[in-house]
Amino acid sequence: MPEPVVPRPRKVPLSDPERQREIFAATLAVLAEVGYERFNMDLIAKRVRASKATLYQYWPVKAALILDALKINEVPHADPDTGSVAQDIRLLLRSWVRAQTPHTRGILLGLMEGGRRDEEMARMYAERIAQQQEPLLHTILARGVRRGEVPEGVDVGLLADLPAAIFLLRLMTTNDEVDDALVDRVVDGLVIPLLGKGA
Repeated sequence: MPEPVVPRPRKVPLSDPERQREIFAATLAVLAEVGYERFNMDLIAKRVRASKATLYQYWPVKAALILDALKINEVPHADPDTGSVAQDIRLLLRSWVRAQTPHTRGILLGLMEGGRRDEEMARMYAERIAQQQEPLLHTILARGVRRGEVPEGVDVGLLADLPAAIFLLRLMTTNDEVDDALVDRVVDGLVIPLLGKGA
């Protein structure tokens, strides 16, 4: 008696949203594991069981795939708007902490490597950043300025950069946690003293 014919599973096209999410998740995982220089389409093709040629049809260069993966996996942050600039910053930074994944450090290192070694990656990343809306931290501080919570003489641009710089330093150079305790240190030890009673 002949063996029953088992139908092959239907090949899911790369245009399928679920398939793309699988590819993007693999992209970020591989970037975190091997870095930008060693990242290539072969690694992704093997991990997601796809044709490398098909991947190149959708993403002609690896920078395009990585940036699309980052965009799709961005975590939206709500604007707290509690009426207190310090509390708004605290809540926003805590949402940053919650958005961390086991791959966060490796992804950041990979992006830094790519931006330094690949001009195309640097250009595409700069264009993507320019298209984004104003960061929420800038919005929160601008609101604080209008309410009179930010004293004259405080460099709002530098203050907006400060928390991210501290978080990045921790992620890149130390084993210290980026957690709610660090958020409270930044807000209570830096932001509130800079803003004074208005915060």
